[in-house]
Amino acid sequence: MTTKADETRARILAAAENVVVRDGVARLTLEATAAEAGLSKGGVLYHYPSRDALIVGMVDRLIEDFSADMSRSVAGDDSPGALSRAYVRATFSPGGEAEREQRLGAALVAAVAAEPALLAPLRDDVAGWQERLVDDGIDPVTATVLRLAADGLWFTEMFGLGTLEPELRDEVARRLESLIGGTP
Repeated sequence: MTTKADETRARILAAAENVVVRDGVARLTLEATAAEAGLSKGGVLYHYPSRDALIVGMVDRLIEDFSADMSRSVAGDDSPGALSRAYVRATFSPGGEAEREQRLGAALVAAVAAEPALLAPLRDDVAGWQERLVDDGIDPVTATVLRLAADGLWFTEMFGLGTLEPELRDEVARRLESLIGGTP
């Protein structure tokens, strides 16, 4: 059940992401976030007592969104490679297109620019995903190559570096899934 506080936190995080995407990480302040969210600075401070706490919230939201995408994709699939398939699908899903990539990328860029240590939760989750992928019932090297390829796509799209045409992007996703074998 979503509470009013949850809704307010989501509104604040969306506002912070908008500030970063539109104005750059240097302009991410509690004041700018409050103005973007239509709240007082005190309203933002109640939920996020510092800029670092706000950035941690953005990174946590990144992790939660990706994990939810993976959970939806892996649901009911207990075949070998299920998690690898879910990882590729979550990265290549329609939900992973431009607006979402900018939002998620904004959290990551803000965290790195402000303080690399703020990425610790993401590092921990990626390490956990890697451990689970290695034990996914397929060749561990193949599972790792799939993760690295999916991560590479995400980073190139986030930074606008050699982004792929939609048809080629779809074909790359199909090729990666074909490496898993037994795709349900």
